[in-house]
Amino acid sequence: MLYTAAGIGFIAFGLAIGWYGIRSLVRVPNILRTNVQAPSEVTDSGSFVVCCGVASESGDILTAPFTESRCLGFEFEVTERQPFGIAVPWFQAYLDDGVATRPFTLDGPSGTLDVVPSAKRFALDTESTIITVRANETPPERIQRFVDVRDELNPVARWMRIVPGLGTRRYVERRIDPGEEYLIAGRTEHQQNETMLTGDLTITDRSPRQFALTRLWKASVPMVIALIFVVVGLGGIAL
Repeated sequence: MLYTAAGIGFIAFGLAIGWYGIRSLVRVPNILRTNVQAPSEVTDSGSFVVCCGVASESGDILTAPFTESRCLGFEFEVTERQPFGIAVPWFQAYLDDGVATRPFTLDGPSGTLDVVPSAKRFALDTESTIITVRANETPPERIQRFVDVRDELNPVARWMRIVPGLGTRRYVERRIDPGEEYLIAGRTEHQQNETMLTGDLTITDRSPRQFALTRLWKASVPMVIALIFVVVGLGGIAL
């Protein structure tokens, strides 16, 4: 009975991890089977489109938190190396994250398209800028300013400072930079007599194929861990 209960628990945990891993692949099939359009070719409203063009500012602009670069949108996350994780003894534990964006235009050879990402829901799959700060190091000034205004970021625990490798923090930043080319996938809407891309958008600086391969690689680790938990759980039930 004990083995059965433990087995069910392992299976449930494995399925949860598997769902976490597979979530990032939900939009991949749509992007791969949709033809990439230029901004001027997007005219239908309410349809799923994949559009490629150069991002340009159309109003306010943002300052990225870790590099202080001028950008049209950003996504950040902060992690800390801690001693225990899911099947990983030295892993990066989540500490903080966030997103911000502004409306911008996607420019093509013969026209533009307005892009209005949701302020809370968009997936930014671009090249990451990573700043690593060890537990006993003094952070760069711009990182320290960020930490000072984030209540979620407490100092590294004293006991972790004495263990080599523990307490190291990674500050990861992804941006939408003006003047760079992006592939944007999502649904169109007709607002103010114009068709625009808006809402829950996927924004990447990769080709559809590169985007799919990147997502598959990221999903592979949680999927393997999920499979291990499910197999162990089935073994426990069989005993």
